[in-house]
Amino acid sequence: MYEEFYGLTEKPFSIQPDPSFLYWGRGHRLAYAMLEYGVVNQAGISVVTGEVGCGKTTLIHRLLDQLSDTHTIALLSNIQSGRGDLLSWVLMGFGEPYAGKTHVEMFAQLQSFFIREYAKGKRVVLIIDEAQNLSADMLEELRMLSNINAGKDQLLQLILVGQPQLKDLLSRPDMLQLAQRIGSDFHLTPLTREEVHAYIETRLSIAGATQTIFTPEAMDLIAEYSRGVPRVINTIADTALVYAFSAHDQLVSADTVGNVIRDKLDYGVFGLASSPELKLAEKDERRHSSGFIGDGAKARPAPVAVAAGQNFAAPVDAPRMVASVGMRYEAEPAPPVGGPSLYEAPSRAPASGADDALVASRRAPAAVAPSGRDVASPQPDEIGVVIICADDGPAAALSPPPRGVATVVVAIAGSPAAASAREARLELVEVDASGFSGGRARNAGYRRLKKISPQLKFVQFAEHDAKIDPDWYEAAARFMARRPEVAALEGLTSFEDKPGKDFYRREQLSRGDDGELQATGPTALFRAEAFEAAGGFRGDILADETADLCIRLRRRGVHAWKSDQPMATIRSGDASFASWRARAVKDGYAYAAGAALHGGAPERYCAAEQARAVMWGAVFPVAVTLSALAGGGAMLAMSNGVNPVIFGLSILAAGALIYALKIAAGAARRGLFSASSWTAAAAATLRHFYEYAGVSRYWFSARKSAEPRKALA
Repeated sequence: MYEEFYGLTEKPFSIQPDPSFLYWGRGHRLAYAMLEYGVVNQAGISVVTGEVGCGKTTLIHRLLDQLSDTHTIALLSNIQSGRGDLLSWVLMGFGEPYAGKTHVEMFAQLQSFFIREYAKGKRVVLIIDEAQNLSADMLEELRMLSNINAGKDQLLQLILVGQPQLKDLLSRPDMLQLAQRIGSDFHLTPLTREEVHAYIETRLSIAGATQTIFTPEAMDLIAEYSRGVPRVINTIADTALVYAFSAHDQLVSADTVGNVIRDKLDYGVFGLASSPELKLAEKDERRHSSGFIGDGAKARPAPVAVAAGQNFAAPVDAPRMVASVGMRYEAEPAPPVGGPSLYEAPSRAPASGADDALVASRRAPAAVAPSGRDVASPQPDEIGVVIICADDGPAAALSPPPRGVATVVVAIAGSPAAASAREARLELVEVDASGFSGGRARNAGYRRLKKISPQLKFVQFAEHDAKIDPDWYEAAARFMARRPEVAALEGLTSFEDKPGKDFYRREQLSRGDDGELQATGPTALFRAEAFEAAGGFRGDILADETADLCIRLRRRGVHAWKSDQPMATIRSGDASFASWRARAVKDGYAYAAGAALHGGAPERYCAAEQARAVMWGAVFPVAVTLSALAGGGAMLAMSNGVNPVIFGLSILAAGALIYALKIAAGAARRGLFSASSWTAAAAATLRHFYEYAGVSRYWFSARKSAEPRKALA
């Protein structure tokens, strides 16, 4: 309805659980880390509780998207006491027959099913949503199922998700045996005011927004009246977009949000949380741990009074894996922030001043432009640069960095790049050329950088032919501070001089629009804490180590992003045919390596690229050639007067025509009436042959991983 008016590709505030729109607030990151820990480390029973609409189900769907084929998963959402035997629900969830069987037979069947899956090397995960509806008898039956094991290995991983009443149920004295089996649990609390701002902006950016849509005052009002509950935020924000669209307002103002809230209170139905004590969380609120769910909370800090219109800097809180079993996290609700809540039902919504002045200052895109909230400038010691010189060529990036920004150069011992780094008085890490891998080089540079700058928050990795824009560091760090859910960021790149016939580079620089990426390029900025939590780069792979890291970061719940801020200038490479061919072979090798690592669901990284290289570089030309030979042979055997040579050549010509049509389609996408478009399209089509050579080199080479290499200094 309003999507086209605001330049959106889809509705940003649907109330249906959608993992692609998941905002990683502090609580959601910790909750996901606990879930991930429970599954990966077989922590027995995991429990996640939270108010209605806090994002529990969305977290579960995100977990389902990330679990690999080594898990057998059942998600049950509608189990209730008195509506069937629990074991029949569980059997149905795993696709096992259950009709007409006794309770004992169903238990035996489940036990056999668990053992069969274990024998296949698969782990069984049972997720029960809305678990507060389970009876005490059902919970006891789940405990009995969790007793099934094979030696030291537990065969069933159980995840219980529900509203706060689930905590009360598990804290009962008769549930002590079950409670003691809980390896991890977490209580999701509402978002803080600054997280509500980031939540709204994140969902708009994912939906394709390139301009500011909600004013800061409007987001403040949504935060107050939603009490930080994501589902209520979605309801208010979606309705506010409808109101603003009907009035042809380019910005959603506080007045518009106030009208929505007033109408909802006076004439509509507002979905409130089950607990009337639910409050908008404070920015400085602390989480407290306890040994068991039923333990009392420790003394809580004094509430912090915050003005309703105060601006915030978004907290930087990277996701991390919880390291010990038995940790419990629960945020104590803080006092109200600002004015009245929905529970107090004011007679009218508060009004705010006109927002017309903000229309003139509307910025684009929203993904990189500062929001209405203040974000402090990064300190020089919070940013560092690692420059990777993987060959013996000149290093364009070895220009002096901005003052105070620590820089480490990683170069092959004795190379011109190493000499250039010494001349520039830059910190140098020299590595032996034998067994060199990009991942090991980058990790070595990061370790040295961390010693130089212990307060490091962001690290920029740069290839040797990239010269970083001096303004990029501050702009990128500001963006990362405002968007804590982003762990990897790249910007725009351009050529230092005219690329001429360097079609490879031209195609590389044009990849990907602004917004979320599956993986960044090799020159990108990373959040240091998230980088360390993921274990850094893999040193045992020979290609595309940055993409591998980005995918592992995304699995941990954070995002890779591309902005329209200028990031780097790339020195044009050798435009000769030999150089172009070598790059195509290298790309094919990278496609195969990427597909081998992450080509399966859900990433399917480089699977399509590898398939195209194999299809157009080998399968299709071989099929055409064999068809021509077979057709010519058939004509010769039939002796029907048809020249077999001409017949075979006609089949080859048909194959060549298909390649020509492919080139024409590529030129049409680039600009049909441009000579350079046709040349680039031809190069992109012909390079499939060399890409296939790289794919073959990977799959038929004995060396698919890097050998250990020695760091010299």
